[in-house]
Amino acid sequence: MTPEYIIILSFLLVLIQITIPVLISLFSKNKKLSYLFSSRDENSDTSIYEERANRALKNIFETFPIFIGLVLLSIIKDVDNSSLAFFWLIARAIYVPVYILGVDYFRTGVWAVSLISLILMGVKFL
Repeated sequence: MTPEYIIILSFLLVLIQITIPVLISLFSKNKKLSYLFSSRDENSDTSIYEERANRALKNIFETFPIFIGLVLLSIIKDVDNSSLAFFWLIARAIYVPVYILGVDYFRTGVWAVSLISLILMGVKFL
């Protein structure tokens, strides 16, 4: 899989993660559609699953800029990081449902795989 395609899929993953908390809130009937179209000035009840989805979203934003930077640098410097970038993408895709469902130890292992993938991508430039 090409690095360009992996970047596009990673953008898609982020977009999906942005919508998951909204979908959970709608399907759990914690929020009405009118609330989602409002300025959200008042607090509203959230389910544990919605809170986990929001935390998973915040988590991807912690490493996503590093991932994009490493993939772009790989393209510019002609370093083959495709496999590691793909491992990162798969690990992050697995991480979302595992986090939302509260599978604690496995979640940490999946997160570690994504972090190690980033580290190994960076090591290839040394």
